[in-house]
Amino acid sequence: MERDSFLYKARRKCQVLAHKIIPDEALSKFYYKMVLHKKLNLDDPQTFNEKIQWMKLYYYPHEPLIVKGADKYAVRDYIRDKGYGDKLVPLLGVWEKAEDIEWDKLPDRFVLKCNHGCAYNIVVPDKEKLDKDDAVKKLNAWLKEDFGAFNVELHYSEIKRRLITCEEFLGECITDYKFFCFNGEPKCIYVSTDLIHDRQAQIGFFYLDGKKMPLHRDDYTDIREVTFPPFYDEMRKAAEVLCKDFPFVRVDFFVANDRWYFAELTFTPGAGMMPFNPERFDSEWGKMINLPEVEKTK
Repeated sequence: MERDSFLYKARRKCQVLAHKIIPDEALSKFYYKMVLHKKLNLDDPQTFNEKIQWMKLYYYPHEPLIVKGADKYAVRDYIRDKGYGDKLVPLLGVWEKAEDIEWDKLPDRFVLKCNHGCAYNIVVPDKEKLDKDDAVKKLNAWLKEDFGAFNVELHYSEIKRRLITCEEFLGECITDYKFFCFNGEPKCIYVSTDLIHDRQAQIGFFYLDGKKMPLHRDDYTDIREVTFPPFYDEMRKAAEVLCKDFPFVRVDFFVANDRWYFAELTFTPGAGMMPFNPERFDSEWGKMINLPEVEKTK
């Protein structure tokens, strides 16, 4: 659904309102039932989606490293500390508010993004054609949004919404490699042929050796086979390093212009409402997550 559409904006407003008046647990159960048509078990979570729901309520918001990892800007320090600073997309600028953007100092092509959620991106393939006033308005509106309120992803609410980052434009011929990592170990990967326009993407799930998994998502076109790039093993080893500190994380890279880059760390794929086909993978993946011991707070 397009971000500028009436239905999208109306849904977001309803989600924010619901977040203000409905307890987080109850709202999570409602969304879970509405999307997956199942009852959410938070007392004894077993499946992948249930455990993601449990962690986003009771663990993620209180764990500083998770909040840092979800912050599109702060995570860069984490990546550097792990020895992969050379895999970060070159940064062209950082500003407190959109009005501070130094347009004259930017190249002809670049990407603007906010640091505190997903899909807060403006891809600029030609600066001369950019409506700068509209971009400033849109960016400032995004900075005011509490992304964590939309799907009860409370760790996003802990991110200080203060940064607009500008990254080098790497083109639109991009392939995305996302490693699903459980208890510090990558187990499988999905490949997407369209990172920037994700909702149009083709996605395929694969084992780490490249063999196709009997798993697909009905909301995407399925990729049946993939040829991994010659530096695939480097990405896999990087995922092994970057996932060690987390009970679950999806370590995302992308390939552009025959090079690979770090994309982001994702802790709540599908906000914990990821559709599985066949459903048995929801249970199989759930068994691979050992939930941390935390004291529940409401």
